[in-house]
Amino acid sequence: MKPFITFTSDFGLKDNYVASVKAVLWSHLPEALLLDVTHEIPPYSPAYVLPHLLDIFERCPKGAIHLVVVDPGVGGHRRPLAGMSDNIFLVLADNGLPFLLSGWIQNLRFIHLSELQIFGGCASATFQGRDLFAPAVAYLANGNDPARLGPEIDVASLERKAHPIRSEKHQIPVWNVDRFGNIILGYRATRPPEGIKLRLGERDIPYVLRYQGVSSGQLGCLVNSSGWLEIFCREGSAFELTGIGVGDWVAARITGGEGRRLL
Repeated sequence: MKPFITFTSDFGLKDNYVASVKAVLWSHLPEALLLDVTHEIPPYSPAYVLPHLLDIFERCPKGAIHLVVVDPGVGGHRRPLAGMSDNIFLVLADNGLPFLLSGWIQNLRFIHLSELQIFGGCASATFQGRDLFAPAVAYLANGNDPARLGPEIDVASLERKAHPIRSEKHQIPVWNVDRFGNIILGYRATRPPEGIKLRLGERDIPYVLRYQGVSSGQLGCLVNSSGWLEIFCREGSAFELTGIGVGDWVAARITGGEGRRLL
């Protein structure tokens, strides 16, 4: 089977950063299949990668390698890591995201990418996604032993700070606004709630099962097909109507069903 690699970053598409990383990968792995998850993660915000990965993990082939370059600590003392579980491989920085992932993925363990000479990595000052992480991905994709890359580390030693964090029980973060203006919240249901009380300013937002549960131009909330709580405007943009975007927090009281908060 050809190597299957996903790539997530905060690079955007204005510059050549995404192309540079992919060029390195293809130079080592000309037959690899590369899937861009998104390159629009808010800059310096590794926590917002988590829901994108949770969605994509479930749909990728067994043995896929997931490269994440949202790395505000590039050039500093944070550790580059390789992560692995029963069906998943990851290459990313120890910046809070690995610790968050360990709470969602069973049997996830991490190796410190300290033996750079083994895989040809370079700890450059500003572009380790290209110079360090991409060569590590290529090494793993070629079927090499991850244990040669460095020592396994205790999950308890992982960095735990990852923006955003709030302690209010009913506050849920907005982690994405899609191109339709739907506002995706950090609550994932495994069994739909019986009720949701969600209020924006002076407006109570009705909880419905489908977009057609409200009239055209009206706001509603539902659990979308990936399990995330979503605020929408039927045939319009909830973002334009409310001004609520990534990084904001929404108060929602959820009763019944089963699920968990993202953070």
